[in-house]
Amino acid sequence: MSEQPFWFKAIATIVVVIGILALLTSVAFFQLLALVGLVVICASKGVLEWKKNRDWAVIIFGLTAIQIVIFINACYHFFT
Repeated sequence: MSEQPFWFKAIATIVVVIGILALLTSVAFFQLLALVGLVVICASKGVLEWKKNRDWAVIIFGLTAIQIVIFINACYHFFT
């Protein structure tokens, strides 16, 4: 992320911290905020450039995948 502006680095760091908090606390608001934030960060050009930002891409894609699994599990328990 060396070519990204400071505001992007700050927002990506905050979203990753919220994603980790969502994994640790199971608070629904944190899970929703993390899911939306991680999807927005994943959709941005800076993270999707795999060769330049491999470590950030792995962290953010991994957190996004875990958050999606948690969301699907929560929906399953809600509807059954």
